[in-house]
Amino acid sequence: MLRQFDVRKCGMMVGRVAVESIFLAGTAAVSVGILIGCDPNARPKELKAELLNLRLTEIHYNPLPLDGFSGDSLEFLELKNTGAVTLDLGKLEFIDGVAYRFPGGTTLDPDGFFVIASNTNAFKQRYGFDPDGIYEGQIRNSGEKIELFDNASFETIIALSYSDSGDWPNEADGGGYSLVSVNSNPGRNETGPEFWRGSSRLHGSPGNDDEPNIFDSTLYDLRITEIHYHPLYVGDTSGEDSLEFLELKNTGSKPIDLTSVEFTDGINYAFPAAASLQPGAFIVLASNAKWFRERYGVDPFDVFDGQLRNSGETLTVEEVRAAVTLLSIAYADGNPWPSRPDGDGWSLVTVDADPSRDEQNDPDAWRQSFRIDGSPGEEDPGVVFVNEVLPHTDAPQVDAVELYNPGGSAVAIGGWFLTDRQVDPVKFRIPDNTVVPAGGYVVFTADDFNADPTLPTSFAFSEFGDEAFVTADSTGCRGYCHGCSFGALDNGISCGRYIVPSTGNEVFIPMKDVTLGGPNTGPLVGPLVISEIMYLPADGNSDYIEVTNIGSREVMLYDQQYPDHTWRIGGIAFSFPTATSIRSGESIVVASDRVSVDAFTGSYNVTADVRVFHFSGNLSDNGETLKLEKPTEPEKDSTGAPILTTVHYMEYDEVSYENRSPWPTGAEGTGNSLTRIKNDEFGNDPANWKVAPPTPGKVE
Repeated sequence: MLRQFDVRKCGMMVGRVAVESIFLAGTAAVSVGILIGCDPNARPKELKAELLNLRLTEIHYNPLPLDGFSGDSLEFLELKNTGAVTLDLGKLEFIDGVAYRFPGGTTLDPDGFFVIASNTNAFKQRYGFDPDGIYEGQIRNSGEKIELFDNASFETIIALSYSDSGDWPNEADGGGYSLVSVNSNPGRNETGPEFWRGSSRLHGSPGNDDEPNIFDSTLYDLRITEIHYHPLYVGDTSGEDSLEFLELKNTGSKPIDLTSVEFTDGINYAFPAAASLQPGAFIVLASNAKWFRERYGVDPFDVFDGQLRNSGETLTVEEVRAAVTLLSIAYADGNPWPSRPDGDGWSLVTVDADPSRDEQNDPDAWRQSFRIDGSPGEEDPGVVFVNEVLPHTDAPQVDAVELYNPGGSAVAIGGWFLTDRQVDPVKFRIPDNTVVPAGGYVVFTADDFNADPTLPTSFAFSEFGDEAFVTADSTGCRGYCHGCSFGALDNGISCGRYIVPSTGNEVFIPMKDVTLGGPNTGPLVGPLVISEIMYLPADGNSDYIEVTNIGSREVMLYDQQYPDHTWRIGGIAFSFPTATSIRSGESIVVASDRVSVDAFTGSYNVTADVRVFHFSGNLSDNGETLKLEKPTEPEKDSTGAPILTTVHYMEYDEVSYENRSPWPTGAEGTGNSLTRIKNDEFGNDPANWKVAPPTPGKVE
């Protein structure tokens, strides 16, 4: 009789096998499991019931990093003996999640804790003492099963599957807090998300019960709403440092007593006794009162010790009497955090006027300030973005520009301006009482901004490339502005705002669909794409770019009405020959002229059906921008005749590769190339490329 059994290595499961029933003389058939690397005579012993009083009470699976230590190195697990007798842990072993076998003779007293961690030095640096043990592996940030097994009884003592989503507390997923059991002595079956919460203290409480001390819960309404960490100052850096400030706000409906509130990370500051903050009010802490007063005309509430790091750091606010962390923000001076507050004059402000506590450490919940120097002590005016531009239309379509409000509150834009020239902001004045709803859109068309073409403030977008900017007042981009420059576009194609998923960079590119008045659907990809780049071959000369037709039809690489106007690749000054086309699913190669076609095809084993073209020179070893461009319809003169001396091009694909992170590394002289992972997804995203063996002309 064939049956399935767990196979364990000294108790650790390593798989399942099928074994036959074994018939012993004079006995009934019995089934036998297989033990690998153990005493062949070993048999399960009776489970010691007291071991079932052991509980997993804390999981720190996605910690904040510490200077010199990654977040992964600061993970830990905490066990607690909730029973009344001392436990012998010497036969226990973690077999899922992490790997850890308790040394023989290990015991745990009643109400005692046992903490195992990822790294001794990192743990001691943060918590001031050594963990009880070091496990192998990592605790997954996305969640997983953690299982503690008894090698004596072959019984599972603890099995828990946590997650970073669903009903599990999200503050434990990278926010600096750990997962702790709601009850200090939880029941054995209390394993669901309802039995867990985020720790009271930042970084958790390894080796202790995490019991929230009683304190004024209105403190949870305190927020940091503005950080001016790298001000703009023409002069030495001491002036920059002297103009730093932080703004805090009471987002609740009751006054907040700040008597026991302190900054414990980033800067040093303790609020004085009886300090309070009324609902909706602000408090500003500055680096230097004199400099702050000279720039803003008012005094700050107080002055903090230390400086805000230009490169970014963690700011932590605590209620020290109750030892409760109220806020923790690990800001940075670049992606995924907004970069313009890093020395360009703008401050870092929250997108929403009253952000949630969970949003404080979320880069997407922050933006650059409305105006240079920020707005300390008052609401930063809501921003709107130029989100989509349609500059080339035929009836019934009309040229249009869409504005988008990313915030949680409506923004009044009456009296603002739209322009097609950043340096000439005072053109179309947006009518009074115009409001962009929270998370909403407003669209203006040529019937608005070009209603009377004879007026000097009217404008029309050029289909051959132009600008679109919205400004809050007549000062243009000296105050608040947002907009873009765009190149030539085919009829009916819009240019839209797109956030690159892996970097957070804002780019304006041709859109897949026109979606004026609603969310952008994403970039136009294809029909032709750059699918492979060999920028530093092993021989130093066999550089190439591969172009693939991912569409369903053959693409002519020239304007059939004007055959001399051909597609080109910007960055290497290459134009495709006249009368060239590329079939659906075909890949063609544009290679360096430093090697002959025969030498190139022989070097890479390129088949005879692959077409190879030559460009002059080599690709940059350090990275450059490559643009696959299509000729657009020629511009017309006043008589309607085409102007053939100037050719305008629409960008169909762009790749700005680099030889350093965030782009994949390992393609420099190794014989490997950069290969696009998904040809039908945005090409200028480092996450959509990998290092792989070269395959020029081979359709992937």
